Amino acid sequence: MVDENLLQIETCLLERRKVHLGIAPDGRVYLRVTSFWPKEAAQHWHGPYSDRQAAETDFRTRTQPPRVTRAQIAEASRRGEHGTVEGVPMIVLRHRWTGHLTLTAYQLVDEAGQEKSGRQNGHN
Repeated sequence: MVDENLLQIETCLLERRKVHLGIAPDGRVYLRVTSFWPKEAAQHWHGPYSDRQAAETDFRTRTQPPRVTRAQIAEASRRGEHGTVEGVPMIVLRHRWTGHLTLTAYQLVDEAGQEKSGRQNGHN
C-alpha cells in the first residue's frame, strides 16, 4: 500500500491518458491512471519504479494493443470472446494494466510473435 501523503504527485498525459506520477521521498516512482475503469483500478498505484522513465516504459508496454495469433483468435471464438464491433475485430482479454477483463482491438501476429504484414489491429 502506498501512503499518498508522502508522495509528490504530478499530473501529466502519457499515451493520451491522464496519469498521476507519485514521487516518493527516496526517489522511487509510482504511477496510476485516473481515467481507467473500474474506479478501483483508477485509484491503484503501480510500482515502485526506480525512476520516471521506468514507470512510463512499463505503462506503455502494458497498455499497447495485445499481440494475438490466429490460434488465440480461434480459441476465443469458440468461447464467444471474439467478434467485430463497428467493423473492428475485438477480443476479450485480461488488461495488462488493470487486471480486468476487457474487450479490445488487437494486433495480429504469427505463431512466432511477428507482426503479420499489412494486418494490424486484427484486420486481414
